Amino acid sequence: MFQTLRYNLDNPGSKLQWWQITGKKKAKKMIEKSLKDGRRILEFLNSLNVPVYILPGNWDFTGNKSSDWNFLRKDYYHSYLIKSLKNIVDCHHKKIKIKGYEFIGHGIISGPEFPQNKKDFPKDKKELVKKRKEYVRQYKKVDELFKKAKSPVIFLSHNVPYNTPLDKIVNLSSPRNGQHFGSIIARKMIEKYNPLVCIGGHMHEHFGKCKLSKTTVINAGFGSYVNTLLELEGNKIKKLKFYNNELVNY
Repeated sequence: MFQTLRYNLDNPGSKLQWWQITGKKKAKKMIEKSLKDGRRILEFLNSLNVPVYILPGNWDFTGNKSSDWNFLRKDYYHSYLIKSLKNIVDCHHKKIKIKGYEFIGHGIISGPEFPQNKKDFPKDKKELVKKRKEYVRQYKKVDELFKKAKSPVIFLSHNVPYNTPLDKIVNLSSPRNGQHFGSIIARKMIEKYNPLVCIGGHMHEHFGKCKLSKTTVINAGFGSYVNTLLELEGNKIKKLKFYNNELVNY
């Protein structure tokens, strides 16, 4: 991924994909293993017989219609990962009421929905217009959900909001080291509507919380031995604890 990113940043206009470096044969095996691992995890969560509310992330292969590789055009998230799992509830661009709270979800996105770094701006004006239209489309979709919400909102965002202590990349190996790379839409929704909490987990460098406007933003972390416990009471956070390097049994 870093090889691909570094090349594209150094060669404006390039659309090199990671699978073009690994080769399709190896990439397909990697993707198929990733999907099998994901399905096994979701089957375990489904077996708990309680609702599990989820969002698709950037590696859940939701189907990239513009991909040059037919294999990646298919939506594996719906057709395989969550298919027939009755306790797994997809929240992406939906509003779901649960015991006095409303969950609003914004998934898939792994960085700013519209370029914030000069190097990320496409040279082709048509491509830039296309990116802006897609950003506006997603913004309006999430904004409409917030407009209709009446109960305290729990905002589930695959990525944490842009330009906070939780979205700065701290990785010397990454071409984006030192950059903020969170979600623009998540930040704008928080500033506009002040949901009770915003929960994300895409950024691996940070595990913890910060305050943005009146919202408590949580990066739920990454790893099998990282857990976050959140208890709510009405419009208040009753308890918020972060467990690192220990397996917590509930």
